[in-house]
Amino acid sequence: KYNISVHHEALAVRGDLSAPTCTTCHGNHGAAPPGVSAVHNVCSTCHVFQAQLFDTSPHKPAFAAAGLPGCVTCHSNHQIHHPSDSMVGTGPQAVCTSCHSQGDAGFAVAGKIQQQFAALRNAIGKSEAILTRAEQSGMEVSQAQLDLTSARDQLTKARVTLHSFTLAKIEADVKVGQETAEKTRQAGEKTLRERDYRRAGLGISLLTIVAML
Repeated sequence: KYNISVHHEALAVRGDLSAPTCTTCHGNHGAAPPGVSAVHNVCSTCHVFQAQLFDTSPHKPAFAAAGLPGCVTCHSNHQIHHPSDSMVGTGPQAVCTSCHSQGDAGFAVAGKIQQQFAALRNAIGKSEAILTRAEQSGMEVSQAQLDLTSARDQLTKARVTLHSFTLAKIEADVKVGQETAEKTRQAGEKTLRERDYRRAGLGISLLTIVAML
């Protein structure tokens, strides 16, 4: 299971020597890290921010009451797949539906979080398309492309904030990303209008020269 996990892929394919192996989680001679009684404590040694957010989330007491381990409930342990947005929401691959069903508050929130992620991905995609067209036309859009990177960073941040399971916090991260993506999209459209203006000017100049000749 570990051999097909995201941790093994990071180590064996991407050469990330900081990726966890068996001894990272279990120790060596002691067979288990001293003082560790839950997998959640092992995960939090690397995934610090996610663990801090989960510890203050409404899921922490709910999981404890149900006897569910924290991280493992959604991500499993050895066979950890690369997380994706499809894990969130109410779709067929969503882990939220393992506990939440149609009609309860958690099910509704999961759907809204899924919509937030989709909205930001869509905004970033639109901006990328406009900037790519402008760049392929020979226009200078390097600053806008650099700014768009911060929108992608906000999407990553929102995916981390997900572990708070608080819709308002996720919406705040997504809003910043959407504003940045919209700004860069508008910059791309402005650049395309400038391109068209230049082309029109060049066309008129050429026609004038031809007429004079």
